[in-house]
Amino acid sequence: MRALVVCLALSLAAAGCSGRHFVNVTPGHKQAASAQQSAQAPGDSLETFMDKVRKLQAEARPERPAVTTVESAYPALAAAAAAATFAPSPLACRLAADEYRKVGIFDKAFQYLTRALAIDPQDAATYDALARLWRDSGRADLALGDAYRAAYYAPLSPIVHNTLGTVFQALGRRALARTEFERALQLEPAAAYALNNLCYGWVLDNSPRKAIAACENALKLQPALAAARNNLGLAHTINGDATAASAAFAQAGDKAEELYNTGIVRLAQRDYTGAIDAFESAHAARPTLAEAAARAQQARAAAAQARGEE
Repeated sequence: MRALVVCLALSLAAAGCSGRHFVNVTPGHKQAASAQQSAQAPGDSLETFMDKVRKLQAEARPERPAVTTVESAYPALAAAAAAATFAPSPLACRLAADEYRKVGIFDKAFQYLTRALAIDPQDAATYDALARLWRDSGRADLALGDAYRAAYYAPLSPIVHNTLGTVFQALGRRALARTEFERALQLEPAAAYALNNLCYGWVLDNSPRKAIAACENALKLQPALAAARNNLGLAHTINGDATAASAAFAQAGDKAEELYNTGIVRLAQRDYTGAIDAFESAHAARPTLAEAAARAQQARAAAAQARGEE
């Protein structure tokens, strides 16, 4: 605005220095020229003229379209990102990464986990989070290294052994997966999450009785664990007990989870088309279930790899 005032002042000064006022009049248009001169507001001060300029600028200013960002749509994500930015720590960066992971923005999640490692290159929890991020984005092969690093820096953590087991399971190394789940249970006998994963592993191995036992034990420890009820339903399904399966699914009370677990089974069976359909249906049933979208991506990647090997 100061620059505009200077330019206007200079133009007014130049006009004042001139001894004549030029009006472009073509022959036969003297009346129009006279009307143009009379339309000019005589005697306006610089302040009055500037007020008019500001008014015209305000009236001519286009409306700015509202910009919607993922941060504005998810307050918890925005708060976590702000905390990681203004008070960075491995924990703050992991929390921000987890919020981005929940909404399926894996590249931003990866960036925050990279920042966490820059702060503490030996943080087992960050390596564990990286392993889960790679796994959920369909790259279990890349997750394995970070899962091993997490176990190296925290060998007595049941959580990191459980994560390593899920990575092995995603890679089809089910015996190794069971070993890690059992190791997690040795370190934490009340780890219902490890029992649930062990149950699911037995489902994948088509061993329904072992799966049922593991899921029931998980539910004794944590009755509200919906994933265990869904896995129990799957175990009853492959055991041929449709009534018990329906009861388990009904107690879980979540259609999206049921579809998600169905997709997991089909993925393990290498029925990639069926897995994609199940995961996409789960995500449609519950749009906030980012894991379903991630697994659909994993199934598409596996299908593409399988086509390449043919």
